[in-house]
Amino acid sequence: RGRLALMEIIKVDSDIDSLIARRATYRELVDCARAKGIRSLTGDAVRRIVDGTTSFEEAVRVVDMTSL
Repeated sequence: RGRLALMEIIKVDSDIDSLIARRATYRELVDCARAKGIRSLTGDAVRRIVDGTTSFEEAVRVVDMTSL
């Protein structure tokens, strides 16, 4: 049985670095990341479901999908 990695990777650029330095809220960090097109772990799971590389059942087993 094969394995598939679901990932959430955030490149720390100057905007993210500034938010971290000023101790921004989680929501501010998420909003900035989304504005830059960074995909969440849930978003990556949904992409994998849509492209057929994993099933919905497998995705919800390993990822909290309540934020959809």
